[in-house]
Amino acid sequence: MAELSEKFIDQIYEASFVPEKWPALLDDLARAVDGIGGYLFTISRGASAYVASEAVAPHVGAFMDEGWMAVNGRAARAEALAYPGFITDLDAFSAEELDSEPIYRDFLRPRGMGWAAGTHIPLPTGDVLSFNLERSTARGPFERPLVEALDRLRPHVARAAMVGARLGLEKARAGADALEALGLPAAVLGGRGQLLACNALMDRLIPDMVQDGTARAQITDRKADALLDQALSALAGGTRRGIVQSFPIKGGDGKPSGVAHLLPVRGSANDVFSRMNSILVIMPLPGPGAPPVKVLQALFDLTPSEARIAAALADGRSIDAISQDFGIARETVRSHLRSIFAKSGVSKQSSLVRLLLGVTLPRPGS
Repeated sequence: MAELSEKFIDQIYEASFVPEKWPALLDDLARAVDGIGGYLFTISRGASAYVASEAVAPHVGAFMDEGWMAVNGRAARAEALAYPGFITDLDAFSAEELDSEPIYRDFLRPRGMGWAAGTHIPLPTGDVLSFNLERSTARGPFERPLVEALDRLRPHVARAAMVGARLGLEKARAGADALEALGLPAAVLGGRGQLLACNALMDRLIPDMVQDGTARAQITDRKADALLDQALSALAGGTRRGIVQSFPIKGGDGKPSGVAHLLPVRGSANDVFSRMNSILVIMPLPGPGAPPVKVLQALFDLTPSEARIAAALADGRSIDAISQDFGIARETVRSHLRSIFAKSGVSKQSSLVRLLLGVTLPRPGS
């Protein structure tokens, strides 16, 4: 291990600029310590991003998909120890505890794993990076000289993680600035909903409409902020069905002042270091006017039928008139209306009409 350290240091810094290099590096490191593979993941609110070497990638994927992150006793013990170096399973648990700990008993050991050397590294995004090398159950725990050798590599891993996180933040700023070119105030949020970057248009809305809270970005309208919190939790948990991702924002006078949209960031844009999780876009409502059906559908995630009914209400038609005009039962209209209430964040028909009459899309250059 000692004679290979220089090689690994070069690989670590290369991976900090080229994230695609991490799986091969983790594989090489694991082989050097007689392991089967390695992985990185972020400890964040709900779901985490991760990168893994080929041999353990299916296991890490199952770990995330099956919800083990929420009951990961191994990570909890490591976090409690707060040791600024690599630790092993026997540093965190007794042998008896390992036999009864669910993550070992029900997940790791049935998959032929269960001995690791790992460390936690804080990131500028507010998340924590967990760096782990895994051994087979049969091979046994990591020997102390190998752990000490990994400790000598840890400062380089930490610096590489910082570089990766900084590059990720630059990517976040670039994404927010791209939306500014479209005339949209936007903020890029991390896995816990924390504000990573925002463009100049969004900056003008802080702190009157949006606030950079200590835990996460917040909307000053409490009802809208509650919907934002629910949407962030759903995205962090990997679910979107039935969750409102577009909702109105009321100003100090109680009148609609904007519509917030929470857009998930997925695919290659969401890497283990930047932790870009979502983009919050605020569409101001500059003036009155009954909105077109397609605008309502886009603004509030309405189905085509819901959007038609919402537009008809904004035109002043009653539930009975809508039922007759559209050829559907009165109860069907009411059922659609309940769904519209939930998605638009209001609870009364009169409030909905006032909101809809205030909706217009911002004009280019406005």
